[in-house]
Amino acid sequence: MKKKSVRKTTSTSVEVRSAISDASSSSSTGTKITANRRKIREVAKNFRTFIDECKSELVSVSTKTEITGSEALFPNDGKRTVVLFMTQLADFDSWEQAKFIVDDLPALEAKNVNVVAFGLGSVSAGEQFCERTNFPKDKLIVTSSSTLYRKMEYSPGFGDALPVKLPGMAKLLLMCAGIGSPGTLKTVISGYFGSKNKPPVLVEGSNADVPEVRKLMDMTLGADYLRPFEMATLRLANMTEILNNWDDLVCEDDQLLVQRGGSMVLDESGEIVFDHVDPGILGYCSPKRLTQFALLEGDPKAPFDAISVMHEACETRNVNVEDVCDAIAACEKSKFNVTGDMLNGEWELIYTTGTNKNKANVNRNGDGTYFPIKAVQSFDIQNERIRNGVYVGPIKFFFDGPFIWRQKLKMLEFTFTKCSLGVGSLVKGFDIDDGKWDAVKQTEEKTTEGQGNIAKSSQSSKPGANPFFKFVYADEKCIAARGRGGGLAMWKAVGPPKTDFQDKSN
Repeated sequence: MKKKSVRKTTSTSVEVRSAISDASSSSSTGTKITANRRKIREVAKNFRTFIDECKSELVSVSTKTEITGSEALFPNDGKRTVVLFMTQLADFDSWEQAKFIVDDLPALEAKNVNVVAFGLGSVSAGEQFCERTNFPKDKLIVTSSSTLYRKMEYSPGFGDALPVKLPGMAKLLLMCAGIGSPGTLKTVISGYFGSKNKPPVLVEGSNADVPEVRKLMDMTLGADYLRPFEMATLRLANMTEILNNWDDLVCEDDQLLVQRGGSMVLDESGEIVFDHVDPGILGYCSPKRLTQFALLEGDPKAPFDAISVMHEACETRNVNVEDVCDAIAACEKSKFNVTGDMLNGEWELIYTTGTNKNKANVNRNGDGTYFPIKAVQSFDIQNERIRNGVYVGPIKFFFDGPFIWRQKLKMLEFTFTKCSLGVGSLVKGFDIDDGKWDAVKQTEEKTTEGQGNIAKSSQSSKPGANPFFKFVYADEKCIAARGRGGGLAMWKAVGPPKTDFQDKSN
């Protein structure tokens, strides 16, 4: 098979600059809040021991011989190392991860960063895999056993704990449908929509390019962003090649079809500084993320500036969601003093984790996601009015209502009394007030004087009786809060408030 010409690019190194950097900037509030890196799993720290214990099962694809142990793979040479525990070699995840990281190899090699990959399959499967993905043979170690992956406590996939052993293909199909595979459906669906804030994956000269499709997309949809159907097209191309070569790539043990993997980055001393566990199908760690850590200047274990990460996420929507989640959580722990005046304005929803219930039931990862459509929240602090709306092209759908600001709790408790639907300048509103809010407001004013004290005289006046946001951070660029359902959210500043009060004034 004729290999493609792989573009040598160092673009990833430019993207290292801020998403996980130890930035020194802070907001105009004069506050600096730092967020700690995520803890490394204790079991992962024993990876060298596990490799040594399994060395008789681990074979180098380039030499076709068993490895001698972990020291040969991870010498104490003062270099950082990216370690991939890829899934079986006839899997979407291993193909995508391998193809994408090949484009980053020149940048990694230029900075003396090693790459070591493990994959589930035979030596011959490894050779086919490397030939078709352009992944270097000398960097791939294969195994036909799940022992190492089990020791690393990577997910064995759906059905492992069932009393009845299901066929591997049946389990794979269930996981592709999102059963026992967190995040899979969301990732699959997102592949059909694209994103204006992400770079394209079909790029001339890149290892993942599908030239015929790319040229058509460039002409019809434009370039320089992730086009609708672009990721889906790449996955279809990978699936077609995998299925056409299934017998050459697949493991003999069909239970390995659903075994998940993970990824790590080691610093110069060989210590793990980044540890990712694949939650399900298509849950592999993006090579961009791994390259960011591998090329990060300074100590990759050092805390990062939470506020600068939030600001960049609002500006670009291209900061890793793990960092955004950790940054907001750090603000929450800092007990930052949010006042009502800081919330006054119109704010566009950028990021959300959803409610705890949704995360459990709707196949979502806990680190959240960038909100895919335009949703805007307005807080008119002076007139105590809120508007929450969704806007798709000329169509608008929004709710208006009153709120109470409880300063001691930094809580904005609200209800909606009117809903409106419009197209362009034509808007029709409907009253939905159930009459309870006036009673809540009157009781709150009488018993707490609006200061957020918990009133014992009326159940309805207790904070949290209605939907609310507990704000954890606010400045001139962004605000962040935890909602009643337990989820986190972040908005970016848009302009002055726009509620039904402003509509009446105009």
